[in-house]
Amino acid sequence: MRERTDADDIVQGAYNRALLDLILPPMRRVAKDLGYALTVHGSLNRDIDLVAIPWREHGVRDPDRLVTALVGAVSGVTGRCYPHADWTEKPHGRRAKILLAWCGETTGTLDLSVMPALSPTESEDD
Repeated sequence: MRERTDADDIVQGAYNRALLDLILPPMRRVAKDLGYALTVHGSLNRDIDLVAIPWREHGVRDPDRLVTALVGAVSGVTGRCYPHADWTEKPHGRRAKILLAWCGETTGTLDLSVMPALSPTESEDD
């Protein structure tokens, strides 16, 4: 296996930005329907980092339902998207899951983090 170069990051970054332009609007629509705001962070050089943040007071769906909906939204654009592996626990209750999307012969890696929805008692001020 050859070592990854800066040129690889440039090519992957260009692919990621083009892919993101196609998939972000439908992903944001389904996330909103399930009670989340969806934002992008990171350089986009190696993968697409996404964060889903609970955005409404009630009716925020569970993260597994969100993943299913996001996979459907991406598949509707690219033809193929699959969740990869199990959830990974992250700091502050955040959970992460990798989604793999194919557009043509190239794979895009979507690194999705989901912030937990607080129960009404957790979100109230003391």
